[in-house]
Amino acid sequence: MYTSARWTVKEGNEDAFARRWQASADQVALEHPGITFRLLRDTSTPQRFVSVDGPWRGQEQIDAVRELPSFQEAMTEIEGLVDSVEVSTYELVVEIS
Repeated sequence: MYTSARWTVKEGNEDAFARRWQASADQVALEHPGITFRLLRDTSTPQRFVSVDGPWRGQEQIDAVRELPSFQEAMTEIEGLVDSVEVSTYELVVEIS
């Protein structure tokens, strides 16, 4: 399973958002090795970011991370930096490398 979010960051907060997102991802990565966290920035719209994380072992692991007080605190701080966020969970259908 994979998680993804589309973030629209308030203008002028792009660097603060990226730092806070990275700090949160670093914390989760320490507690859940094997998960890759990626933050992508739109080159034509600098306030637009996409994060993609995984692979997760399953929905239970995703839910456990989302319930952590440290994760909830990080998301509260990040919410102050963004205009909107849309979070999704995906299952892998096809992978080619």
